[in-house]
Amino acid sequence: MKKVLLVSSFLVWSLQFVSAQNCSQFVGNVNGKKLVYLNKDAKGNEQGKVTVTATKKDASTVSVHSEAFDKNGKSIGGGDSEMICNGDAIKIDMKAFIPASSMKQFSNMQMTGDAKYLAYPLNLSAGQKLDDGAVTIDISNNGQSMSQIQMDITNRVVDKAETVSTNAGSFDCFRITYDAAMKIKMMGIGIPVHIKAAEWFAPKLGRFVKSETYNKNSKLMGSMVLDSIN
Repeated sequence: MKKVLLVSSFLVWSLQFVSAQNCSQFVGNVNGKKLVYLNKDAKGNEQGKVTVTATKKDASTVSVHSEAFDKNGKSIGGGDSEMICNGDAIKIDMKAFIPASSMKQFSNMQMTGDAKYLAYPLNLSAGQKLDDGAVTIDISNNGQSMSQIQMDITNRVVDKAETVSTNAGSFDCFRITYDAAMKIKMMGIGIPVHIKAAEWFAPKLGRFVKSETYNKNSKLMGSMVLDSIN
């Protein structure tokens, strides 16, 4: 009986140690890094870029600042979010999925909303179904409600493991497909925009290396590709 308890205790400790190692490796890999993504249209023409800067907040949390620029280098919006590693998954603040350009018009207003996270398990595998996610952000100006942004991400499936090479290097990734719907309500009225998407998620970075968006007829609309890591 004592041997069973000893083995059980050792297994629990080992799992906790591995989880801590996974999180420390993830935080160490991204802390202080600036990732630059290129925005491209359906024909592959560059339309601008997005910079993502990660800073360690604590042993399991990374603060992320993103900013989007048009093809002339002019900033068109930015935002802040968080990434958390809990030993089982990397959880990304869903505010990060709202395009920075959509937030620009509300830059001088107050934004509130509960923190919602989209989980990427550390043990991803082909055929795996992932949890959906939803977030609602209320926007006000001097206490007066002005607008509301809703984002829903559904039908997330791990398609396959794949190595992706870009100007930033080669990365072991998992291709994940999903459906997304975003609605910006003004005066209680909003028309949702529906898209289909695929992302090549690199566990080492806790982010995608490449993503593609498609319309409801599965026609390519555009892509984002990691161009550099500084």
